[in-house]
Amino acid sequence: MSGLFERLDPRARLLIVLTVIVIVSSTPRGVLLPFAMFVPLSWLLMMFSRASGFYVLWRCLAASPFILLAAGLLAVQSGFDQASVLAHWPAAASVALKGYTAAWLLAFLTATTPLSELLWALKKMKAPESLNVILCMMHRYTSLLSEEYARQERARDSRTVRPLGRRRFGVYGRQLGTLVIRSWDRAERVHAAMLSRGFHGSWPEMQPHRLRGYDFAFGGLIAALFLLARWIPF
Repeated sequence: MSGLFERLDPRARLLIVLTVIVIVSSTPRGVLLPFAMFVPLSWLLMMFSRASGFYVLWRCLAASPFILLAAGLLAVQSGFDQASVLAHWPAAASVALKGYTAAWLLAFLTATTPLSELLWALKKMKAPESLNVILCMMHRYTSLLSEEYARQERARDSRTVRPLGRRRFGVYGRQLGTLVIRSWDRAERVHAAMLSRGFHGSWPEMQPHRLRGYDFAFGGLIAALFLLARWIPF
């Protein structure tokens, strides 16, 4: 990573993204004009990095069902008639835009900052150690579950001569149960291996970083631009 954003201290990157999300979220419900600047500024922030646009868009697409559901429920909160929906559509649109902006920024953060650096930043910012352990284990076991499921898929395909038809639901159910049992057993083996190697609940320190004037200047500039976009339309 050689982008401008990636050169920042991990704590600065985390604080910048969280600050921007708070500024965007503070926009009153139903007010859409600031987003005409929020969206270009989010793209501009991405231009200072080497994050993949496809990666960020894919993560936003994955969050779409939840964002659109929240916006849709808000639009029909007073009924399904046309007048009620039209009366609430600005509020629903603002909720959707806030959700997509937050999803975009969080995906951008994960695309530019490895998990080890994020955990280090959280630790230095005095986040609970248990939170760090949970996040790291969730990240690790997500990949383990994916690998185990892929192995089961290959084994099932290699043993299936004819189409499953109506039997597919029973097969999928047994496959899910097997996945849970295997994952539980593997988790116990991984935990025992970690204990045998001296794991005591905290992760080893990574290469230390140091906050510089560049970090404060870049973070202050980004926050000022988003604050300007937040207040100028009024």
